[in-house]
Amino acid sequence: MKIIDRYMVKGFLGPFLWCLFIFIIMAVIIDIFSFIDDIVRYRIPLTSIIAFYVYYCPTIILQVTPMASLLSTIYILSNLNKHNEIIAMRSSGIGLWRVLAPILIIGAVISVSVFIINDRIIPISSKVANVIRREELEKEKLKSRNTKVIENVAVYGVGDRLIFARNYDVEKKTLGDIIIHEHDAVQNLISKITASSGIWTNEGWKFSKLIMYRIDNTGKMLGDPVFFNEKIIPLKERPSDFANREWRADYMSYRELSRYIKNFKGAGSKLVKGLLVDLHYKISFSFISLIIILIGAPFALITTRGGVLIGIGMSIGIGLLYYAVIAIALAFGKAGILPPILSAWFGNILFAAFGIYLINKRT
Repeated sequence: MKIIDRYMVKGFLGPFLWCLFIFIIMAVIIDIFSFIDDIVRYRIPLTSIIAFYVYYCPTIILQVTPMASLLSTIYILSNLNKHNEIIAMRSSGIGLWRVLAPILIIGAVISVSVFIINDRIIPISSKVANVIRREELEKEKLKSRNTKVIENVAVYGVGDRLIFARNYDVEKKTLGDIIIHEHDAVQNLISKITASSGIWTNEGWKFSKLIMYRIDNTGKMLGDPVFFNEKIIPLKERPSDFANREWRADYMSYRELSRYIKNFKGAGSKLVKGLLVDLHYKISFSFISLIIILIGAPFALITTRGGVLIGIGMSIGIGLLYYAVIAIALAFGKAGILPPILSAWFGNILFAAFGIYLINKRT
């Protein structure tokens, strides 16, 4: 059995690494061609381009790993099937699940590796890659547009304040969809402010359609909220404090994002639900490669004429459907239609069950 396991592992890893390499090269080439005009027009240095793709490479690896896993699974199993080796194994009393065990174990190892890369490397590499893209590759382009809008800005301000804005326009010095939390010395939430927009003036930050809430020690609201059509809040933070505080889920590890969400306890439910979806998806995303293997394996065992091509086509089609279901479920979760944990895991649960059903059907 150990000989068979080694044979399966070797047969999977070779195509997997080749697919990974080819997909990375293809992704880089496609991305370069997407802004080749800017490279020529603004004479972007080769060193900046190389630096960007060095830091962007971990993100590409995570994006192409599921497809590399799928094609490698189809390659090894269709080859075994073609030479009747699967039939020989099963005739000698080896069950289909046992035949697939080495590949599934590799899939589990890939999933763990994806989580580690996503949790430890991506928060750093993604942030650096985006800085290089914005300040080197797109610097002149942004100058020509004369605008810069930063999405999802978060600032830990003076006086135990946490300030979150959906966007910040650097040129206009305006904030959009603002939430301000004020905490006491032991980090209990004591007040919350929401505003539709804010603009920097000579007198400070002027907020529009502002609502102020007072919170007691149990997290309940004290009295009625106070509404102001316009009001200046004496924040110590200046426009420069918001210019470089872009927040994104991929800039944080699982633990950092979890702590970040705790800071927004008591904030608008839609905001918190969106953050929780991102948190749960950090784990569920890691299992995509393993589930893709579960989906691809039964189709690779099709024995009809043209079975390999049919298997590849059906596997890729179902894989794309899998991604579509994930995207829809995540959107539903962020909209509050589905619970955050269910929206993050819905696609995985559905297609894992489908893959297991197909494999059991062939045993």
